[in-house]
Amino acid sequence: MSELITLSKNSPEFESYLMGTFAKDKRALPLQTLNVNSASETVTFRVVPVESISRPSSLVVFLRTFKARSFLLILVPLFLILTKNIVDQTILDPITTGIATLGVLLAFAAVNLRNDYMDHLKGVDRVLEKSGSRAIQNGWVTAAQVKSSSTILLVLAILCALPIVFAFPVVAIVIALGLAVGLWAQFKKQNSFKYQIGGEFALFLMLGPLLTVGYQLSMGARFDQESFWLGCVWGWLVLFIVHLRNFISILPSVQAGFTNTVNWLGFDKSRRLLAAWWGLFVGFNLVYHLLFAGIYWGVYLSIVLFFLSVTFVYKLKNLSSPIGSELRGVFRSGFQLFLLTIGLWVFECLWYLLH
Repeated sequence: MSELITLSKNSPEFESYLMGTFAKDKRALPLQTLNVNSASETVTFRVVPVESISRPSSLVVFLRTFKARSFLLILVPLFLILTKNIVDQTILDPITTGIATLGVLLAFAAVNLRNDYMDHLKGVDRVLEKSGSRAIQNGWVTAAQVKSSSTILLVLAILCALPIVFAFPVVAIVIALGLAVGLWAQFKKQNSFKYQIGGEFALFLMLGPLLTVGYQLSMGARFDQESFWLGCVWGWLVLFIVHLRNFISILPSVQAGFTNTVNWLGFDKSRRLLAAWWGLFVGFNLVYHLLFAGIYWGVYLSIVLFFLSVTFVYKLKNLSSPIGSELRGVFRSGFQLFLLTIGLWVFECLWYLLH
């Protein structure tokens, strides 16, 4: 038996319903949110017994909750740096390399969960139907459980970092910078980076140069310019996907009052931003390869990416509305470019390993 209840932000029960702690045998599923992320916010919940919630298999719940597909953002740069150092024969300590890999994965999982938790509380995932893992909104888990799991994983990630810092103290500098950026981006109570123009730069740092440089140092290898620039190129590509995702949600995001770079620019200027961002990535990728990976791969990848980009740019140019199937087509085309780029990079790395 389900019931509807509407609570305002100043209600003493508001937080407990959002967190899912108001009852052990019931879930409050958010149906409608008005005046999101403001003092006058109200949420209508459908309260249902836990046993009546339709759930997929435990494996699917686990993968969806942790947003398994997003781990591509972390596994690719780890693979690129690992293969680079294998080819260069600069891995001094395989044990710390393994611990660092585990620690990065734990930290990323913690950030993923914390992001879902914060976006649920702020209202992003309650307003944007395609945003987040949907695990909390579907009632599979509570926000309190997600928050607790995030904290546990973060502690485990920090424990993984300790032996690496003892072995290679210079890594502590990178970890400290990463924690500082992460705390600012994910753990602030108010005005998180999701609501700040240019706040996506935090993702660029954490998934880009801080990750690649820190991972290389944890292997016992020395700092070099290649690991830094590789991180910058990868971080730029990650932000392309971030802007692309924000672009397809631009209309409901603006209506809900959310602020990010894409929303601030508006529909027309954001189209130009995406085209320019991708074009600059192709250029940065060419420069990186010419400096560190050889002319052949740089020219080959640039030619392939240029021709693959034609369809995406054409769809962007002819997009006339921030709603409809054409918008989803632009996202699919851009995401395919992202995946094809990863495939080409992996093929390149395997070529270096085998030769």
